[in-house]
Amino acid sequence: MMNRRYRYGLGALAAVIILASAAALTWNRFFGPADSPASGAAAFTGFANSSTHVKASLAMAGQDGVITLHIGRDWHVNANPASLDNLIASTVLVERDGAQREVQADYPAGTSSGITIDGTDILVYEDGTRIPVHRLVVEKGDRIVMRVQACNNQGICLAPATIPVDEHQA
Repeated sequence: MMNRRYRYGLGALAAVIILASAAALTWNRFFGPADSPASGAAAFTGFANSSTHVKASLAMAGQDGVITLHIGRDWHVNANPASLDNLIASTVLVERDGAQREVQADYPAGTSSGITIDGTDILVYEDGTRIPVHRLVVEKGDRIVMRVQACNNQGICLAPATIPVDEHQA
């Protein structure tokens, strides 16, 4: 049996750790960088989000183009449409002043991840996946982004992220 002094010491240590964690999270929320590329819960907690493993680039020709996904080794993102309602589909968006609108995109069929949930094969996009976009009108102040959720090959998923799409002319 633990003695009373030891138990109180453990309790005090746990309280200090909890208070220090709360202080750090609060500090980051109110005094963290305003232009951080991370968004949502990942920016608040400091935990890794999907932008850690996924990048995207766009080659334009007129108003049409192709987005190429650059995904880290042993990672993938959910296909569009997502295989299950609770998964985040990869989506191309145009963002302006915090508002987002979807663009016309021909999302390719996903490939099997080898992961089955409730009898459903989870379809994903892997590194090098190309997504054609059409009639893409980007005005001054707009930026092209993608909403993605990265998962590793063991099925562990990170928080979703909205990532910038690097643009270049074809």
